[in-house]
Amino acid sequence: MLSSFAQKENFKTFYQSNKDRAEVSLNIPSFFANMFISDEDTDEFGVFLKKSKNYKIMVFNNNMASVQKDFKKFARRNKLKTLVRVKDGNERVTVYFRETKDRIKEIIVNVHDKSDEMVLLGIKTNLTMDELSAMVEASTKNKSIASN
Repeated sequence: MLSSFAQKENFKTFYQSNKDRAEVSLNIPSFFANMFISDEDTDEFGVFLKKSKNYKIMVFNNNMASVQKDFKKFARRNKLKTLVRVKDGNERVTVYFRETKDRIKEIIVNVHDKSDEMVLLGIKTNLTMDELSAMVEASTKNKSIASN
């Protein structure tokens, strides 16, 4: 009964627990990270960039299987929702989000392949679902225009 009232953990908790297992772990404030994003991407993802507060990146090379297992438990336990899954050969990309009161508070990108490499990117944000939908729609339109 008590577990039903337990507060959900955010990606920061997973990051803190696993950063020592990573080959590389970075915690970057958005104002710094956004300086390296091209003007073209700024146009497309402007709302997202403005509403992003922090980026946490972890790269795993040798212990991906155990970290992947732990991350899947974390995702299930915290009821992360899947936004998109992409499979390309041996590579897999899954984008999750954590929603609180109609706001997307976190986006987590899990990229891994079968060769024991994995990258996790956690982005703290404060988007509405409409803002996220508009961003995805704009991205899709720009890609279809570029391919024509």
